[in-house]
Amino acid sequence: MSTVPLPPDATQLEVRAQSEAAAGNLRAAADIYRDLAEQSVLARRAGYLIDGAILLIGLGDTSAARQWLGEAGMSANPEQQKIVAGLLARIDLDDGDPDAALALLATIVPPIPDEWHAEFAATRGQALMRVGRHVEGVVEFVARERLLDDAAEIMANQRLIWEELHAAAPQGALEQGDDPVVAGWLALAPLADVAEDPGEFRRALLEWRGVYVDHPAAGGLLAELLSEQRSVLRYPRQIALLLPLSSPQRPAAVAIRDGFLAAHLAAPVDTAVRVYDTTALGAAGAYLSAQLDGADFIVGPLLRPNVERVIGQAGFIPTLALNFAESEAPFLQSFYQFALAPEDEAHAVAEQAIAAGARTAVAIVRSDDWGYDLLDSFRSRFEALGGRLLDFRGYDPDRQDFSEPVESLLNISLSNQRRSSLAANLGLAVEFEPRRRQDIDMIFIAADTPQAGRLLAPQLRFHNAGDIPAYATSAIHEPADGSRDFDLNGIVFPDAPMLVAPDDTATFLRQALETLWPQRASRWVRFYAMGFDAYQLMSSLYVPGTPGWPLLGISGELNPDGQGKIRRTLPLAQFRDGRPVPLPRPPTEIEPTRAFIGSR
Repeated sequence: MSTVPLPPDATQLEVRAQSEAAAGNLRAAADIYRDLAEQSVLARRAGYLIDGAILLIGLGDTSAARQWLGEAGMSANPEQQKIVAGLLARIDLDDGDPDAALALLATIVPPIPDEWHAEFAATRGQALMRVGRHVEGVVEFVARERLLDDAAEIMANQRLIWEELHAAAPQGALEQGDDPVVAGWLALAPLADVAEDPGEFRRALLEWRGVYVDHPAAGGLLAELLSEQRSVLRYPRQIALLLPLSSPQRPAAVAIRDGFLAAHLAAPVDTAVRVYDTTALGAAGAYLSAQLDGADFIVGPLLRPNVERVIGQAGFIPTLALNFAESEAPFLQSFYQFALAPEDEAHAVAEQAIAAGARTAVAIVRSDDWGYDLLDSFRSRFEALGGRLLDFRGYDPDRQDFSEPVESLLNISLSNQRRSSLAANLGLAVEFEPRRRQDIDMIFIAADTPQAGRLLAPQLRFHNAGDIPAYATSAIHEPADGSRDFDLNGIVFPDAPMLVAPDDTATFLRQALETLWPQRASRWVRFYAMGFDAYQLMSSLYVPGTPGWPLLGISGELNPDGQGKIRRTLPLAQFRDGRPVPLPRPPTEIEPTRAFIGSR
């Protein structure tokens, strides 16, 4: 940089130029840089002329930009000379002379300034493609992508390759490179001919990806191109529903199917639904068949291992899986996951408890991976909100007596041990009433069934913990049981709005379900609600960027989390007089009804 002093008010003028450019006033910004250049000499003058020429190139005024760069070259330092040459090469390319651009780029002796390396590579790649040196051009772009860290810049680089291939496609098949990534790009060129036909384009892409399985364009640029085509259609013409209909999970699958079809029949759109049995076809086979059959949107599969199996095929057709994958894979564009996830319920419990004033908690959970995963979800949310999990115990779901883990959790067993020790030391019988620990603000009961809850709640009351607010997940609630569940009185739990806070739509659907399929209106009603909401989700997911979040569904208030997962916010209810009673939704500042395991 030149040591020549800055001209008067140069700093303020530079800030003005940058502000004008940021506001899109490129001509005004260029004029300011011209004024600065007229007040400057040597490298500083060259720098202002280069900055102004860049804006003129953006305006398409290549003639003026060329003149300014010519002036800049007369006072530029060696590094600036390279920038001038690179920009003149860009102007040659824009003016339709790629050979001149390549000749000028060849005069630039490395090293190239870091901030200009990617820009010059883009110019060289485009120029090579336009003179018919396609392999070299794609090689240049592939190498350029390794210089980029920003996802938007990587996508823009891939779009440059596609645009150049699109222009080259009418010239016929392109020669192939040795690198599989380069070869994959070149093999895309013939597909440009069918890019305007969504169905044909998709089928051609599926065949292409069968050869180039891990190509970087598969989940990036090509998914975006298909997304742009969908924005014209606004709604899928054919929907595929993938469910394990001939598996042990058939009751849940049928309930989802019925809820999905109920929403479909009520929708004012002309679209078709095809159902595929993932048990008969295999998850990957059903997913591929749905794509080949022309599905515009795929819903499913349902089982977690099956979700894992189809992720490798995903990217082209927007998909709403009906479970969360087993692995935490990076978010794949157009692949979404929707589940009746217990962790959403654990988060709802933590938030409600904190809002009610709880700061310490203990938990009793099923002693297996399900229970401990749920415990981790509760703990992470509770402690993130300022609470502290003091202790927990696991229970064996195969036993009918849960007194041991309850006594241990409440420190009753320690109290009994102190009594035994005192009696032994005194040699006398001791009148003694065991005391539970006094540092608990709430109890989280991660029971997996209503039966487990009915065994745990009385145990807690028996050991003088009935005054401690108690919370559970929806598994404690049996929606089809019309009898009063007095054993669960006081327990607060989150559940689907259809079950604890239904609106008119949910009430109508529940009544229809009970009338038409009373055998499914029990434990499967939550899956029916899930199927109904899965259909509603499509309109927001089919065309990315569609407004309308959150979706007020009958399985929960639904929101994408930014990683492709649809999260549920759930209403809460409390067992009172043996039946669940809706609680007000906790606002930012809450004074909710406190839960306790009482007699009413």
